[in-house]
Amino acid sequence: MGDDRIDVVVADDDPAVREALADLIDSHPDLELVGLAIDHEQAVHEAVEHRPRVVVMDVHMPKGDAPGSVRAIRDQAPGARVVALSAHGDRETVLNMLAVGATGYLVKGTPAEEILEAINRAARDQFSMSADLLTDCAEPLRRADRASWRFEDLVGGRLEESYLDLLGHAPCGVLVLGSRGRIEFANAHVRHMFGYSSSELRDKRLRDLVPERYRTASEQLVGRVFSAPSAMAGRRRDGTEFPAQFSGGHLQGKRARGVVFVADLSQLRAAESRFRQLIESSPDAMMIVDTSGRIQAANNRTECLFGYDRDHLIGRAVEALLPDQPLTISLREWDESEEPLGHSMELVGRRSDAKQFPADVSISPLRTEEGMLTVLTVRDITEVQRAQFVLERSLELLEVTDRDRQALLSHLVHAQEVERGRIAADIHDDTIQVITAASLRLQQLRRRLRDPEEQRVMDKLDETLKLSLSRLRQLIFDLRPSSLEHGCLAAALRGLLEQIRTETGLTYRLEDRLAAKPPAETMALIYRTAQEALMNVRKHARAKTVHVQLLGLDEGCLVRIVDDGQGYNPLEVESRPGHLGLSLIQERAQIAGGWCRIESAPGAGTTVEFWVPLGDPPPIPALGAPSLDSPSLGAPSLGCPSPEGEPEP
Repeated sequence: MGDDRIDVVVADDDPAVREALADLIDSHPDLELVGLAIDHEQAVHEAVEHRPRVVVMDVHMPKGDAPGSVRAIRDQAPGARVVALSAHGDRETVLNMLAVGATGYLVKGTPAEEILEAINRAARDQFSMSADLLTDCAEPLRRADRASWRFEDLVGGRLEESYLDLLGHAPCGVLVLGSRGRIEFANAHVRHMFGYSSSELRDKRLRDLVPERYRTASEQLVGRVFSAPSAMAGRRRDGTEFPAQFSGGHLQGKRARGVVFVADLSQLRAAESRFRQLIESSPDAMMIVDTSGRIQAANNRTECLFGYDRDHLIGRAVEALLPDQPLTISLREWDESEEPLGHSMELVGRRSDAKQFPADVSISPLRTEEGMLTVLTVRDITEVQRAQFVLERSLELLEVTDRDRQALLSHLVHAQEVERGRIAADIHDDTIQVITAASLRLQQLRRRLRDPEEQRVMDKLDETLKLSLSRLRQLIFDLRPSSLEHGCLAAALRGLLEQIRTETGLTYRLEDRLAAKPPAETMALIYRTAQEALMNVRKHARAKTVHVQLLGLDEGCLVRIVDDGQGYNPLEVESRPGHLGLSLIQERAQIAGGWCRIESAPGAGTTVEFWVPLGDPPPIPALGAPSLDSPSLGAPSLGCPSPEGEPEP
């Protein structure tokens, strides 16, 4: 290995991701892959054995936990830097990883160039984080750092020797000093900050860890009951300095000891810089306003939206940009005793040329050491309101043409099913055949090979082709279930339920008490609507069983789907923007001249019922739809099972 290359260990329990990362690193001329790991225990072992400069590690793996692995790597391979790469981007997971010393955190799906850049930055001891995590985590990190300076908030009273373990897991550096002012305990944060081992730090004084100019200030921290945070600089083992903040206190116990908290401010300042860059690059106008309604800061987009230079915006009353609005009152209503919550409202904005425009204004609190501030995010919604007007006019036109909805539905369902059948037929008659032929030729070629490595590559390629065939066959079933092709609704639903049972373990019971056979278009509508409801059960309900009934009622078909899942609050979920699944179920039933009813409550499962009439739909012109097994959408029933009510295995 050349000294100029960066040694990297990759740890991920997913084989596909692990191999992709390995290939990515091998393809980079400045990186050298020195180890692979499939769990936390092996990740630590590889890091200790190979001493890489960077470990790219999945957060959720077996045989351990990510914070423990990071601590072990930092302790046993001090030169290694850990970059977390995970599908989980929740705040708690991110902060836990950063607290134990991870040098970066990327979510899976990050472009390959950004992963390579994060590895190179980690090798230079520079921090990296996915942009969508920065806004969510910057302020909690700031609060955690500020809270760590307050000794009384952290320890709260008398601490005995058993609390040293708690101090060892504190989100900042911790030093415990004996009565003679010499270090008796140093947690992993301090060891990483200053580049010393535990044995090397023992018996040192605090003044040995700061430059000469700060030695007097450092000695004043020792032995006090509590000292306010003091901005100084730390001095690493190699002589380099870094910005740091120190605070001291008195650790009460069987014997008097001092405690000093140390925080490296370099990453915090870098995070603040990135946060400012994120605000500046926002596509919306953003302003920071004090409690008197005066603008304290504004981004470039604010200048463009309102037509003022930034110098003219700073100090100006926000009412000049958002006139005649109850905004100042809103800014002063934040409750200091509780964590305030933001909200949004539609107001009117005024540009420098006195022209007005409709604006969506988000108002968010920002608690700082100087007091409560407010972040205003302003967006011009002129085009949105125009689109809303056009939409309302369109809805009026739809209401006028409501009398033709049944004919429109029949044509639509017919066209959809014809197209599904055509696509399924094309896949079956063309794509699957070509892949099958390719697979056969590949097997012929493999038999001619003698090199084991070449045979292994061919085996992998053959497995990929087989997986493609399997997925294409499943796609054909999803596009056009064969039972529905033959006019048997119950059999098509049973096939769908069996597929869900195979994939998730969900047990089901299907009752077919429908005596009349629905027309082809109505049958397709019922199947697709029930399919949407069952997909909701599969994805969201966390149910163990589901009961599906097909009932004849009032010259129509009633479908009832009942699951024993976790349930939900319909008013809360159905009003949530972007939640379309349940709305589609209701709209399909209503367009067909029927109705839909959904009942649910948290912890009580969910019941979906919809009814559609079984009257003959308007005549549909022949479209010549191809299919896999029959020439037309309304083919007669062939071998459709009789109605059953027995429980499925």
